[in-house]
Amino acid sequence: MAKSRKKNASQPAQKGNPLVYGVVFLLAGALIGGVLTTAVHTTSEKAPVQAQQGNNLADQIAVYAERVAQNPGDEKAWVTLGNLYFDTHQHEKSIEAYGRALEINPNNPNVLTDKGVMHRSLGEYQMALDCFAKAIAIDPGHETARMNTGVVLFHDMGDKAGAIKAWQELVRINPQAANAEGVLISEVIMQMTGARHDPGTGAGSGPRLLAPGGGS
Repeated sequence: MAKSRKKNASQPAQKGNPLVYGVVFLLAGALIGGVLTTAVHTTSEKAPVQAQQGNNLADQIAVYAERVAQNPGDEKAWVTLGNLYFDTHQHEKSIEAYGRALEINPNNPNVLTDKGVMHRSLGEYQMALDCFAKAIAIDPGHETARMNTGVVLFHDMGDKAGAIKAWQELVRINPQAANAEGVLISEVIMQMTGARHDPGTGAGSGPRLLAPGGGS
């Protein structure tokens, strides 16, 4: 599992300027191949898996499945099991394990974000957005949840305006936010809207951007 993880699967949902499409496609590749499957787990949550690098993933899954069977209240074991299922593309089992962890601690934005990624992998886009929204409500500065929100809105739900709002808010929080390829999200917004975004004032040199949104 990577530390800033992401998953790869963007769907071209928009027409128009090839440059715009290219930049947005690059963003999505970073997210779903990078942000979504990456950057959601903390070091402490990942440590047990790292400590057993010599074992294959199936062996590690067996170890943690036994651990949660013996101690269903072990939140970290459920998170690690969810991570292992995540990395082995067992989406339903990953969702179940993350769900058990969230029953114990419903306020973990990283687990909520990973759970959202798994819902997206199953085509459950609204459920993915709901998970990202909960993560953002708990941690308004959670950049991965905001990035992923925009990707799902744009590529899966065809909501360009909603995606721009999500990414604009991300840039407001971190003006240097970039995808895995190093493309600034502010540049993506500029290409999509024809306006250069000023994260301090929201002003642009071209058509006005949508006001930063709160939620999903």
